[in-house]
Amino acid sequence: MKKRFLALLLVLTMVFSLMPAALAADTVDVAALPEYAADVDISTGAAYKISTEESLRAFAAAVKADDGNGTYAHAGVTLYLAGDIALTGTWTPVGSTATYVGDFFAGTFDGCGHTISGLNVQGSKVNQGLFAAINKATIRNLNVSGTVSCGTKNYVGGIVGKVQAGTIENCSFSGSVTGGYTGGIAGGLNGNNVTISGCANLAAVTGTTAGGILGYWKNTAAIRDCYNTGSVTGSAKAGGIVGQLQKGSIENCYSTGVVGGTAAQFGGIFAFSNAAVKNCYYTLPEAETLGGTAAAAAHITSPEGLADKLGNAFKEDTAGANNGYPILVWQAGEVVQPDPRIELTGSDTLWRTTNDAQPQTTITAACKDMDENTHVDWTLTEGAGIVTLETPEGAGAANRSVIVRATADGAGKAVVTAGTADGITASITIYVIPQITTVELEGVVAVGETVRAKVNVLGGGEYDYENFPKLKIEWRYLTAADYSAGNTGTSSYQEITGTTGREYTIPEDMAGNYLSFMLYDTVSREYKMLSSPVRIATAEERLLKADASALTLDTSDIRAATTIALPATGAVNGSAITWASSDSSIIDPATGVVTLPGSGIRTVTLSATLTRGAATACRNFDIRVWSQAELDKEAAKSELQKLVERLDGTVTLTPEYGRDTNVNTMLSAKLDDSSIAVSVSKVEEVYGGAGVAADGTITYFYADPNTTPLVHNGSYNVTFALSKAGATETLQVPVVIGWDVQRVRDTISAEITSRLTTEGLCAAGDDPNLLTQDLTLPKVIDGKRWALISWTSSDPTAISVSDKNQQTPDTLFDPYVGVVKTPTQDKTVTLTATVTFQLTDAQEQTITVSKVFTVTVKGQQTNVREQLLAKLDAGFASYGGLRDAVTGLPLTQRDGKYLAANDIHFPTTRDFGVDGKYTPVTITSSDADTIVPPDVNNAARAEVYRPLPGEAAKDVTVTVTITDSDSGVSASRSFLIAVQPLTQAEIDAELALMAQVKAHYFDGIRNANTDAKNILTDLHPFQEAYLDADGQLVWVYDHADLTGSGIVPVAMDGWTESEQWRLFRSTDPDVISHENLLVTRAAGDKTVTVSSELSSETLGKYAARYPDNKDFQALSCQPVSVELTVPGTEPVTPTPVDPTPVEPDHKALSVTFQLHTDTEMWIAPSVIGDLPEGTTAMDVFRQMLTANGYSYEAKGSYVQAVIKPDGTKVAEFSKGPNSGWVFRVNGEFPDVAMQDCRLSDGDVIEVFFTADYMDEPGMFLPFTDVTNHWAYSAIKRVYTRGLMVGMDEKTFAPDQQLSRAMLAVILYAMAGEPAVTGESPFTDVPAGCWYTDAIVWAAQNGIVCGFGDGTFRPNEAVTRAQAAVMLYGYAAFTGADVTARADLSAYSDAGQIPAWAMDAMQWANARRLIVGRDSSHLVPDGKTTRAEMAAILSAYIGK
Repeated sequence: MKKRFLALLLVLTMVFSLMPAALAADTVDVAALPEYAADVDISTGAAYKISTEESLRAFAAAVKADDGNGTYAHAGVTLYLAGDIALTGTWTPVGSTATYVGDFFAGTFDGCGHTISGLNVQGSKVNQGLFAAINKATIRNLNVSGTVSCGTKNYVGGIVGKVQAGTIENCSFSGSVTGGYTGGIAGGLNGNNVTISGCANLAAVTGTTAGGILGYWKNTAAIRDCYNTGSVTGSAKAGGIVGQLQKGSIENCYSTGVVGGTAAQFGGIFAFSNAAVKNCYYTLPEAETLGGTAAAAAHITSPEGLADKLGNAFKEDTAGANNGYPILVWQAGEVVQPDPRIELTGSDTLWRTTNDAQPQTTITAACKDMDENTHVDWTLTEGAGIVTLETPEGAGAANRSVIVRATADGAGKAVVTAGTADGITASITIYVIPQITTVELEGVVAVGETVRAKVNVLGGGEYDYENFPKLKIEWRYLTAADYSAGNTGTSSYQEITGTTGREYTIPEDMAGNYLSFMLYDTVSREYKMLSSPVRIATAEERLLKADASALTLDTSDIRAATTIALPATGAVNGSAITWASSDSSIIDPATGVVTLPGSGIRTVTLSATLTRGAATACRNFDIRVWSQAELDKEAAKSELQKLVERLDGTVTLTPEYGRDTNVNTMLSAKLDDSSIAVSVSKVEEVYGGAGVAADGTITYFYADPNTTPLVHNGSYNVTFALSKAGATETLQVPVVIGWDVQRVRDTISAEITSRLTTEGLCAAGDDPNLLTQDLTLPKVIDGKRWALISWTSSDPTAISVSDKNQQTPDTLFDPYVGVVKTPTQDKTVTLTATVTFQLTDAQEQTITVSKVFTVTVKGQQTNVREQLLAKLDAGFASYGGLRDAVTGLPLTQRDGKYLAANDIHFPTTRDFGVDGKYTPVTITSSDADTIVPPDVNNAARAEVYRPLPGEAAKDVTVTVTITDSDSGVSASRSFLIAVQPLTQAEIDAELALMAQVKAHYFDGIRNANTDAKNILTDLHPFQEAYLDADGQLVWVYDHADLTGSGIVPVAMDGWTESEQWRLFRSTDPDVISHENLLVTRAAGDKTVTVSSELSSETLGKYAARYPDNKDFQALSCQPVSVELTVPGTEPVTPTPVDPTPVEPDHKALSVTFQLHTDTEMWIAPSVIGDLPEGTTAMDVFRQMLTANGYSYEAKGSYVQAVIKPDGTKVAEFSKGPNSGWVFRVNGEFPDVAMQDCRLSDGDVIEVFFTADYMDEPGMFLPFTDVTNHWAYSAIKRVYTRGLMVGMDEKTFAPDQQLSRAMLAVILYAMAGEPAVTGESPFTDVPAGCWYTDAIVWAAQNGIVCGFGDGTFRPNEAVTRAQAAVMLYGYAAFTGADVTARADLSAYSDAGQIPAWAMDAMQWANARRLIVGRDSSHLVPDGKTTRAEMAAILSAYIGK
């Protein structure tokens, strides 16, 4: 063997000597360099040749210790070996005296492919080799042969003893190396940034930790393109390439050397590793041992194909110099050719350590022989769902690394591929493996049976043997004697040779022993052994176990008396079975008869004893047996659960005062099942002021009504326990508790009725026993509007109750008048004051308190008719007789006649001093075609129709009659009126005025705008137009300025109360609104037409009487319109003028339409496209009906009936009083009629017939106090969108002032109620209030600021300015555009806007969120009502 090794060494040495000079010294002329000597200049940049042993030894001695400053380290100096050198004698390593790292050799030593032979190092200290130690040095292109022997000293190598940092490349060593940390090339590394590449070791290496190339590796470094053919012997660790690999990588290496010795750990490539090993190979099978290379490298038996696998640094051994195994390219005298490739590094195994952990690794791509900026793309080519790929921060343009992260549930194999644009790829296989936790033994442990080792992983699953790395399992056993003696330590187990797989078939001779196995866990670096060995059964025991395993019983719960079949023999092998019962009174083991227990659920254990020869086995079966009581309880529980499910969310208790005293009793009555016991389990307060006790007792609500409480009831969520037959379920029920009626009555008595006295009702000085003057009957006391007083009289003929003083909003709460009517004789009258409490909710009983007053009206014998005539005469006198209803002037009298040319106005009941309810006034006419009297009592205007031009005047007698209802007595006065004929001149003048108004229609509405093609601000609708004394056209905008004789806009054709337009209609109300003509500029230019119909106030009425008269027709309902252009808000880039006329660019819409009844689809959903902007739902309805042959009947845009092509008609009311046609857009009922419902692209219109519109969800609001409210549509929008809710189920309180806290809560809800952390910044916003989170959130996001004293004042009503600021802040928070600003100078109170609110008010006005309460007042400090906020929010959210 020794001769063969020496021959191989000689051949390889000869090969190495063939290394070309170009490879050795690059382009340097080595021969021309100065020879190295002891006194040469060793400053940076110096270069020398070494051609003799003397020069080499001089160099070795020159690298010496200084003080760690590196004076002699030769940093920056390059030395070239000029030829082969044969050393004589003992060699002192280069730098052997250097002890500081800074003094280690730090230059470049280039062997130029030459050989230093005869190396003989006999050292007694660390750091031994040709070089003692290097730091940031490069040693290359060098062959060394010889002996390095240093006992057991560390850091001993053929080329270098210790490498602190640096590079060793294209070097070889042959001979022998002996030491502690020992390697053929380098003994050990003690720093980072170390590379050993292209090196070969042919020497025998012996040490404590020994490696063919490197002995001990402590820090990060890389070994690549190396091989070892020498033997490696270690006493602790031994590896073909490395003894101990701490960090870094080994790649493209192989070893054919014998690895062994007494090392506890050894391997073909390494003995111990925590680093990456890639593309490495070894030959000797004995190197595949515990802790070694098996899992990280491949075992080979021949050199076939190895050179191709190793890459371009190797080539085939065609000369046989290396037994056919590849040699390095430089050894063959060649230069390594570029081999563009990607080399991937990083951990290929991800082990989970917890159930939730998601381990990760970073894979790095090195682009070899490619441009350093080459970009890499990463793909997951296998294992989707197992791992994900993430780009790390700072990856850069080259994208050379990727993070591979295990998914939440991923486990298995994944393949990650890196590739370049040139098609060069490399892949790495990643295993995601849950951590191994325990091991188990599966199968019947008996002779002849095959058992398996089961490996469990973290999370409860089993190791994936197919896809995960192979596991090493050793089967072992304990003898029965050892087990009985307690010798169960690891050393007592005996290995079963030849068994390394997961399965083991138990032979006959193992019977009675105890079986176990051992698994080596490569992650924890420790054995895992079966927790307890398992006895190996005999053949008889195996048969018995088979019967025991096959024995089954139905162990499901038994709920009725029955008989269980208990087998007497085993089903497989016929083993005898005997049975025992833990409770024979319930299950008889002899017969299997089951008797139900008296109570509870009893668990009975049936024990089966199986016998076969001397072997026995037992099986236990637990069976639960139910008593009848438990069955009844279960049935009751099921019944209660269904009851709760049915009632949950559908029951609300509203106790009635005087009837209900206990909520338990109330719920029991609703359940109507005496078998169910009801009791209160828990009470949660929503609104206080009332109470529900633990026993269910109700305390009714009370709050001081003078404090104007926000809520008028107590609200609680009460959890009830429903019990039956021992079962209990809970049901939560809202309980709304109304007012404590008696306490309210007591309060009314104390504060209201006690203030009412008979004397207080009478006029000053009047005697209640002899009344002559009217009474004052209060409606409220001391402004306490929570209690309103109504009055009744026992004899209205003597005293009637009149509300004549309450006819305006300002006088609504003024006292009633007890009108005293003087009878012919004294009359005693009873007056009853009924005080009604105003704070009850709709579902509560009305709370009233009454008080009676008795008075006597003094009689008088005066004639009633004379009194009435006196009132008539006094009324006409005070009014001035008859007046012209247009001019307001008294009618001219001539020859005993009044002359009339316009409608006539008479005195009112107020002028006559009577109450029209009890003393009505009527007007009659002798010629009702000429003077048309009013058709109701107490009206004061008669309509006059003048004779036509050329006809004679007409005399008409008009009679005014006043009647005393009590006595039936009437009195009248008559007037003769001459009605003058019309003149053609009057008609022509009115026609001219109509033409002028129509021609100047734009002037009437333009407001501050001057050009119809450039509308920049709001328009102003006029009320009337007339000519002044100078013949100038005057536009009237204020009702007080109306003349009654001009041209006025009238209700347009097709108008109904459901339409949004009446007098002024816009083709695009989103840009110019109907009626008030407010302008909202869109992004782009918009063309809008505004139209009206005009009539003459004086002559327009003649059109209906004379339909064939063209002049009169021209003065009634005359259409007029103007086309306006509203410029967009976005700037338009000027373009060259193209003289070719083009059509306007209108945005085309596409919508979906369907029509159906409550039982049948008539027109299936159909898409209608190319619709112009501004298309309404009515437009589409008409188009689709026409296209499909349908027709309809309507009043305005209200559809009354739809008729199919076959004549089938479905009309409103045909299926009940609430049936009819309705429509939805995008699933919601719009707030406007079909004619005004403008569509957007993609809208879905559904017109359908409903049998009861009251049952259509979302069509009506649940609140009883908003039905006819001006803000109904806005309230509906914000309520259905969830932005505002009611005060309770039936009340919205639209006119109640909105508090600052309420608005914060609304905005918080609009933001999605995000989580809030931190404390309140306001002293009056404590933790735990219903508004705390909202206000803290709003403050943290700059939406609210509070007041200067540190308060927020949550319960104060929010002003209009404050509301604007909060909504402005919210809009900015959401990223909305808040740059719009309106000019507020037209408002007379704009100067009252605080500086802090100016931007917000300008923005809100520009957005039409907050407009003036009239045309000239913004009222910034006015309090905001809930209805106003609903309107503001409705405008804010848009369509």
